[in-house]
Amino acid sequence: MSKHEISRREFMGRTVAGAAAAGLGFGAPAIGRAVSPNEKVTVAVIGAGIRGLELMQAILSVGGNVAAVCDLYDGHFRRAQEIQANTPTTREYRDILERKDIDAVFIATSDHWHAPIAMDAMRAGKDVYCEKPMTHTIPQAVQMADVSKETKRLVQVGSQSLSMTSTQKAKELVQSGQIGNVYMVQASIFRPSAIGAWRYPVPPDASPQTVDWERYLGSATPRPFDAQRFFQFRNWYEYGTGIAGDEYVHLLSRVHYVLNVQFPQNAIATGGIYKWTGDRDVPDIHNTIYEYGKFQALVLANLASNWDSGEIVRFYGDQGTVELTEWSANLVPYNPVEDYGYPLESWPKDTKDKFIAEHKNDPLADVGTAHEQPQRKKESFPQKEEGTEDHIRHFFSCVKSRQQPVENVDFGMGTAVACHMANISYLKKKRVIWDASDRKAKLEA
Repeated sequence: MSKHEISRREFMGRTVAGAAAAGLGFGAPAIGRAVSPNEKVTVAVIGAGIRGLELMQAILSVGGNVAAVCDLYDGHFRRAQEIQANTPTTREYRDILERKDIDAVFIATSDHWHAPIAMDAMRAGKDVYCEKPMTHTIPQAVQMADVSKETKRLVQVGSQSLSMTSTQKAKELVQSGQIGNVYMVQASIFRPSAIGAWRYPVPPDASPQTVDWERYLGSATPRPFDAQRFFQFRNWYEYGTGIAGDEYVHLLSRVHYVLNVQFPQNAIATGGIYKWTGDRDVPDIHNTIYEYGKFQALVLANLASNWDSGEIVRFYGDQGTVELTEWSANLVPYNPVEDYGYPLESWPKDTKDKFIAEHKNDPLADVGTAHEQPQRKKESFPQKEEGTEDHIRHFFSCVKSRQQPVENVDFGMGTAVACHMANISYLKKKRVIWDASDRKAKLEA
């Protein structure tokens, strides 16, 4: 055992002392208790890497109580202690689930651990905030939704864009008819840097002594210690879900939320490894076309170019476009004019003159009067915050009220399924069909 890891007995001892000091105690609240509206929500962070430690800081900033941290690398324990001194730490997440003072867990592990931990947590009476993608596979997404309903535990998926005011404004604009009927959506993520391709630096002290490698592997293929596969897990499908699970989910969650859909009907994807070659099996370019019945969605992902910075989603309506970026929602209305001049040039003068006279009061006909009509102007609605803190505040309010959160398990299942369909299509080189009745993805014959 590393000097930075405490024993199970010491962990449970510290947590008892901490609970008593907070007036929470082990004997008082039953598992699955309702939290008083005036009480702090007590949580544990499971997976204290880059995102997990960001979540820890956000939880504290909105008034949550972080009572424990679970991770598999000693350095993350030390960093957690820098954020909040004397926080109990453990490598075994089941120790956390035994604690009756913890209301919810925040899961920010590698993707292949999301569903197992989340389902164990719900069965232990904990609500769950789970980073995206909600699960590592489609069957896990279906199972996790079932477990949430069976246990009556809440799930909030961590695609924080749904709590951003810009996304809510986009929904308002689209649903109120400001851009008419939406028949096509284009979403994109471009990021050309090594960090954007998950080539994160590996801590120099990474070793089998500081990383619990066997516990990390879990259901994955046994192999010797590999620090890259631990700290850069998104580059391999065994532990992560590539561009689709890391980035599509942010884009598609906006699409599903704004347009009130849950699953695509089908998906066909293409891509490959072009720039970031080496030991990896997920693509660095991954493009997918989704069919939703009433509209198509084209998702473009490119880790070798910076053409469109950040995440962009454009809803193309027949009366305008709503563009969502990471910083704003933009309404670009159409001021349609039917340019009759071009076809009328082939008509004889008397026929053309008669047609123009009949259409001179038509607001859409370009016969000299169309541009006298009122013109709708472009509007921009800035996004003031990144969204994580608002997303956590919303989750905490749901933990107290027992209302379903905005990105609940059913919503999370829909976006997870869509992302996994893109991965399956890429790997199998076939269109993938969603069978809603069986809740299964199937390859096109």
